Amino acid sequence: MNNQLGGLNAGRSWRIWVTKHPIGAAVWAGVIAGQLTTLWGIWFPGVGLPALDWPQATGATIDAKGSFVVQFVMGEFFHGLDCIIFALLFALFFFPMMGKVVTPAMNMAKACIFSTILLGTISAAFLVPYIYFKGFGVGFGGVHYGGWKLVFAVYAWHLLYGVNLGALYNPLALDDPALKIGRASCRERV
Repeated sequence: MNNQLGGLNAGRSWRIWVTKHPIGAAVWAGVIAGQLTTLWGIWFPGVGLPALDWPQATGATIDAKGSFVVQFVMGEFFHGLDCIIFALLFALFFFPMMGKVVTPAMNMAKACIFSTILLGTISAAFLVPYIYFKGFGVGFGGVHYGGWKLVFAVYAWHLLYGVNLGALYNPLALDDPALKIGRASCRERV
């Protein structure tokens, strides 16, 4: 039974759980996708892009006079909460509006479109110029501060969030036969 749970492929078992528990799945997807992507954003200088330390930027906005540690902890909490809230908005509102096809590729596409086009543009058009760099005239996505690399990093960060979100929030079609398998029949397969 290598890589299987209850006789079902582990990936398929996860998709069944996601379909049956959309709110819980969205919360978990938001936590995991947000944390992974946040780490990658902090590590962007390794590939020649500016660091996107959203927790630090968020914490500095909330408590401008707080210590680095206070800013980071507050920022991590609120940024993490944002990642969960946006995952819930995606799963409960945007995902159903983006068509009825629920293949893994289409689920990934939906998450990437949501995160890159909607969230990336909100970040580039509003958060970067009017919240994180308020009064500095940095322009859309910080183009006047970090040039094209900062704008690219903002959209790349949101694309990575979408990839992680789409990989984790990956439900089945509601008429999929796997959803009819009861717990007893799963146990019988073990």
